[in-house]
Amino acid sequence: MKRKYRAVLGLILAGGVCLSGCSKPGGEASAAQKLGGSFTTEMTMQMEDWTAAGTLSRLGDGAWSVAFAEPSTLAGVVLDFSGGEVTASYKGLGFSVPQSAMPAKSVLSQMILVVDELAQQEEITGKEKDGGVAVEGESEGNPYTLTLTESGDLAGFSLENFDAELTFTQFQARADVATEITTME
Repeated sequence: MKRKYRAVLGLILAGGVCLSGCSKPGGEASAAQKLGGSFTTEMTMQMEDWTAAGTLSRLGDGAWSVAFAEPSTLAGVVLDFSGGEVTASYKGLGFSVPQSAMPAKSVLSQMILVVDELAQQEEITGKEKDGGVAVEGESEGNPYTLTLTESGDLAGFSLENFDAELTFTQFQARADVATEITTME
């Protein structure tokens, strides 16, 4: 009789520990809020059979810069996103974004809209996925998934209607320029 009580008590305790400490994949999860400030991250963009890589920087709300390093045809091209406008430059020369770059510009524009919206939130929640947080939604009629690490680093972005996948590594949060100037004064 004592054994049965111990066995039942052991099962109840084990179940309680598992329920409080185990999270099911796809269950709700939250990530630290690191999107509200400035940051830089390495980015790889894959669209169908095309791949590009470079550095993505968030300079502030609505102000972004993407400096491409690969492929060689894009190396040195910088796209600046500010106030809904996109400008492109190469070694100091400014030009309009070519039509061939429009799908990449569109994917980046969608990602920027999503991140800027999440940056306004105090807490970022989504579904637990592979040890991170997947935030799903729709932007301008396009289903997306933005993934973050639990510590709040940008990890990925996919846009279903564009068959596009962005992968982010080496996320580094930076102090706002305005904060640095205020501190120096």
